[in-house]
Amino acid sequence: MLEATRKKNDEIDSKLLKLLAERLELCQELGEYKKKHSLPIQDKGREEQAIKGRIKKWKELGFDDEEFVREFFELIMKKSREVQHEQQ
Repeated sequence: MLEATRKKNDEIDSKLLKLLAERLELCQELGEYKKKHSLPIQDKGREEQAIKGRIKKWKELGFDDEEFVREFFELIMKKSREVQHEQQ
């Protein structure tokens, strides 16, 4: 049981990393678009709206640690902005 559960965790982690890589590729495209159209990298209102939506989804999934979700997505968004800045 222990090894099977660890293996499943490893598989999920691999999927998460692939999804994060895919997200960052999209951020590169966003950075190029924003540069071309002279748009700012950060939209604090949009980021806050997105985080609130993620927290709502997290609660719908049966979890209640809002701070975890907030910190998790703030970190992802920080990296996303860094990637977009690289396109500037």
